[in-house]
Amino acid sequence: MKKSLLIVLLLIPLLGISQTTKPIDGFLGIKFGTGKAELITQMKAKGAMFDAANSDANLISFSNVKLGSRKTLAFFVDMFYNKAYLAIFIFKPEDEPKTIEYYNALVRDIAEIYGDGKPTKIFRSPFQEGDGNEIEALEGGYADMYTDWTSGSKSIQAIIKHKNEELSVVVTYGDHDLAKIQRDRDKAKEKSDF
Repeated sequence: MKKSLLIVLLLIPLLGISQTTKPIDGFLGIKFGTGKAELITQMKAKGAMFDAANSDANLISFSNVKLGSRKTLAFFVDMFYNKAYLAIFIFKPEDEPKTIEYYNALVRDIAEIYGDGKPTKIFRSPFQEGDGNEIEALEGGYADMYTDWTSGSKSIQAIIKHKNEELSVVVTYGDHDLAKIQRDRDKAKEKSDF
């Protein structure tokens, strides 16, 4: 009896370690590298509406997009040679003073699927974390809060953004291999201009 109890106690930590999280290979069930036509088809099947007026060959815009239960203010997919490599979800919490709580809840939801991310909080003078003025610090650009998840060359980032003292929460899903190819080609084009 004692021997079997000891074996069970030794196995519990191993069972916890063996639990795996989902690898980052796309967004909303759509794989990185998906072409524009297939992307539009899959997004429409999810209830999204293709926004042709705000799209071009490289940046595809959709409305009526949800990430879990959260409806986006805006959603874009960046393309490289007809391959999706970056998805951008923009959320505007209804109550700006609760932006940090909204962000934290979103981070928890992502962590349930992909495991714990790497959180970063940076506050600059005259503000500091825990002073009760975190929202003011974020609105004024005196603070940065984001969480990163990585899986090989792919990543997710949740960040609180400020623009004109208004806050939003942005989540990006990206394939850094495709992004690097895009940056290298952009640099080559810029150099060819000279």
